[in-house]
Amino acid sequence: MFNKKTGIAAAALLLLLLWMPGKAVSADAAENVPNVIPEMLTADFWIDKLPEPDQVIMDGEEIASFNRDIIRTQPELIYDLTDYPASLNKERLTKLVTMRPFPDEDRYSNGRLVDWAYYQNLKEQMNLPGIGEKNEVAYGVTVRRTNIRTFPTSDESLSEPDDKEFDLFQETAAGPAEPVLVLHHSLDGGWCFVQIYNYCGWMPAADIAVAKDKESWLAYVKPSEYLVVTGNRLGLGFPGPLPVELTMGTKVPLADGRETGGVVPGQAKDYEVLLPVRGANGELLTETALIPGGADVSIGYLSYTRANIIRQAFKILGERYGWGGMFNARDCSAFVMDVYKSFGLMLPRNGDEQERSAGVTVSFEDLSTRQRCELLDTLLPGASLHTPTHELLYLGRHEGLYYVIHDITSYGDASRPNPDGTLGKIVLNRVAV
Repeated sequence: MFNKKTGIAAAALLLLLLWMPGKAVSADAAENVPNVIPEMLTADFWIDKLPEPDQVIMDGEEIASFNRDIIRTQPELIYDLTDYPASLNKERLTKLVTMRPFPDEDRYSNGRLVDWAYYQNLKEQMNLPGIGEKNEVAYGVTVRRTNIRTFPTSDESLSEPDDKEFDLFQETAAGPAEPVLVLHHSLDGGWCFVQIYNYCGWMPAADIAVAKDKESWLAYVKPSEYLVVTGNRLGLGFPGPLPVELTMGTKVPLADGRETGGVVPGQAKDYEVLLPVRGANGELLTETALIPGGADVSIGYLSYTRANIIRQAFKILGERYGWGGMFNARDCSAFVMDVYKSFGLMLPRNGDEQERSAGVTVSFEDLSTRQRCELLDTLLPGASLHTPTHELLYLGRHEGLYYVIHDITSYGDASRPNPDGTLGKIVLNRVAV
């Protein structure tokens, strides 16, 4: 997902515009993407091409330093929430709550054109008169996967009445056990304006458990020992009446016992973790849950290697695309973000913001195809590639062609031109090579 307001990033662009010829592709057959053979749909195919796939790129201390560089590079986008101010003044909080203007183009909801009265009601729900001269920050944790919305509403906002793929009020999604700072409340109390480490916006209040104070919050969000979900998704039926699903990169504290005896004697031991739950008054409580010893998890973050980058990416292969986290899925930048989250890297949420974060950046702008190929040959697999509207993970070169894995909506097929000469649109809506 790229920032909806800025569009083209001001920084140097990694423009990958290498259209390769190939056979026509049916919209429902991702395996028939031109020049992709079945063997390429495995991580090992690409890892085997690397000279030192298991060499550590950065260790834990170096990643922590790199994260500080990201925070320093983009201080208004990435936060160490443990160092966030305890209160915000009226000017700063008002600026945050009103940072996204109401759309001035036509929008549709439930098949109907939205009128100005609708936005006036949204403005009332934003509760601007409720912002005081000094506004205390509350400390919370998400108890389930939830959404961050542009405004305090779950109503869809579509540019076309029949377009259900892109709800433009959908900013991003957050999984369970995500630390959040509660900065403000809607007029009806059903929504909270929150800050997570890389985004702010409106989140349903029912999805947040609020700690009694910062100290008890820190005890949960900064545990001495923790488990990281390294698989694509990990479903748990406990605690609570509804199943809990943890996604790649989620960090949860290990209970004091850490490991328990396996359900089957002599088999792998289970992990005992603490999951956040919401008490009767919205307070933060925890319940112990068991994660099977054979689950795709890690005590601490994964080792940051090229092989692990590729392995993590391929665990999501074939999954549906979801703008801003719609459909319980990911978009292009969330795909990259979650892969790197497995190693403890705190990337910004949107693609253009990731492009401008810390690290080494090279530009393909104003280069010929030959020059771009020469530059690609200097890159290592796992590098992120950026266009003005999309983000991809580089996999490497095979038989003279360059390959990526990415969460893509559609691509243009030169063998199926439209009457006006533009490329035929092939819809994939999934993670594909």
